[in-house]
Amino acid sequence: MSRRPLLVVLAAVTAMFASTAVAAAAPPGVDPATVDLTLNAGQSTTVTKNVTTSAVPPNPDLVLLADTTGSMGGPIGNVRSNASAITGDVLAAQPTAQFGVAEYKDFTDSVPFKVNQGITGDTTAVQAGINQWVATGGGDTPEANLNALYQLATGAVAFRPDGTRIIAWFGDAPSHDPSGGHTLAQTIAALQAAKIRVVAVNVGGLDATGQASAITSATGGVLLNNVPAGQVSQAILDGIKSIEVTVTPKVTSCDPQLTVTNDPGSVKVTSGEVATFTETIKAAAGAAPGTYQCVVDYQVDGVSRGYIETTTVRVLGLSINDVTVDEGSGGAQVPATFTVSLLGGPSPNPVTVQYATANGTATAPADYAAASGTVTFAPGQTAKPVTVLVNPDTVDEPNETFTVNLSAPSGAGLLDATGVGTIVDDDRDGVFSCTGTAANVLGVTAARANPANLPCVDDSSTVAAATLNAGLIKVDTKVLTASTDLTPDDQSAAPAAGDRALASAKIDKTVISTLGLTIELGVIQSQATATCQPSPGGLAPVLAGSSNVASLKINGESITVGSAPLTIPLVIGSLKLNGQTVANGVVKQQAVALDTALAKIVLAESQADVHGTSAHPAGNPCRR
Repeated sequence: MSRRPLLVVLAAVTAMFASTAVAAAAPPGVDPATVDLTLNAGQSTTVTKNVTTSAVPPNPDLVLLADTTGSMGGPIGNVRSNASAITGDVLAAQPTAQFGVAEYKDFTDSVPFKVNQGITGDTTAVQAGINQWVATGGGDTPEANLNALYQLATGAVAFRPDGTRIIAWFGDAPSHDPSGGHTLAQTIAALQAAKIRVVAVNVGGLDATGQASAITSATGGVLLNNVPAGQVSQAILDGIKSIEVTVTPKVTSCDPQLTVTNDPGSVKVTSGEVATFTETIKAAAGAAPGTYQCVVDYQVDGVSRGYIETTTVRVLGLSINDVTVDEGSGGAQVPATFTVSLLGGPSPNPVTVQYATANGTATAPADYAAASGTVTFAPGQTAKPVTVLVNPDTVDEPNETFTVNLSAPSGAGLLDATGVGTIVDDDRDGVFSCTGTAANVLGVTAARANPANLPCVDDSSTVAAATLNAGLIKVDTKVLTASTDLTPDDQSAAPAAGDRALASAKIDKTVISTLGLTIELGVIQSQATATCQPSPGGLAPVLAGSSNVASLKINGESITVGSAPLTIPLVIGSLKLNGQTVANGVVKQQAVALDTALAKIVLAESQADVHGTSAHPAGNPCRR
């Protein structure tokens, strides 16, 4: 346009041109960029996310489009003089920015549209392209604006695929419609398809027919009206910084144990402003203890600009193990030490949980000492002990149990809240018994060891001589001895091969006499044992006995006996030598037994036994 008067009322732009540095409350990006949380399975929390956008849209491809008809000398001169300030300011905010230069006139001119410089990062080339602008031509009010915009949108310049595409367009007259065969609607559609934002700087009548308003509104751009010729460069910068951008969170990766959502789903803000989101982070109800992660990309206008937020969630769980301890048979209390574990990794914060014992078949204070308290995990710790003291005893009884129960956790969930303590009875399942008797005539004894028999204990008895009578039968004995021995003496020790009960009895000389009968015995002796020996099922008691008669005379006639069993019939009864019986866990060995109708005389008798307990009636001392 060459003869149109320029009537300007300054409204949108009031500042004189000066190079403006990009300043924001915070550097562009998301805050916080990292989130570290501890959640229980099924628990959720919210985090406020502030996304500060760049004062200049990211990675811009900025095309400066000028109306270069005759009336535009002043605005062209302003932009030409300040081109380096425009590119410098944009580059300061976005170092990857690139620029292009184009102009339009009218179709009555020889070149209605021209690209002076394709998109480039070379600011010297950009300045050279701007320097090609000359305010000539035009002639009627409408120009070829729409055609220029349509050409730029459809391939006249090569925009980068990941750039923010901006056309900074300044002029003082509206466009023919259609222009070069392109209507306003077609031009807007082309700009939208190319995702181009239009910043329109009106230095006169650019929006006289509403075209600039329609274009900037439809493309998400900015219209600056009533801009003086000397402030066009500043208006271009102000317009670029006033472009609205849309920030949209996109979850790019997330462990299946987590979900991350943002509200709202997207936020539109002016460049340089802050988009605020409420992010909800939830651990799945079935999430096992562990460390999980989600990554959210807060994209600007659908393109990743590196505004990445990483959320790390520790799903922590507390558990307590089961413990088995031997009861012990005396002395100090036995510690049953449970381990409370913090599963899922160490926590950066303290974790606490209460614990308390509870009776089962074991009861406090008889079987164990009740305990309760608080377990505290300092940051970094993952295991803590809980000790319950068990009372030892020597009573054979079934294994017993009690529990340690966790409750009231803080900082973690409960996975296994009950630890079972098993008190293993380590007492023998039975006892040995033993007794030794040198002489027993009608229940009258001489030299008897451990007469109680049960339990077997170490004992001995010696008699120099004894005469015992059974009616007309007289029994004269010389040097009578009996002994019992228990191995080991401390039966609280674990059963072992060779554990035994031993009984023995001995008489050096014996004469049994009655009417018409004299029995003379040399040394007679017996022994009985119950011994723990290995068996296919473990240790088992083996019962054994032996006896010996060194010499025998009946009415002066010698009879060889030794250790073999022998029964000799007599007029008054029978004389049984080296007799043995084994039954019901008892071995009884008799060197001599005289059975008559009126009396029974037993000499050198040894007995060893094994017995169960009330808890194990069929038990024996070789097991526990």
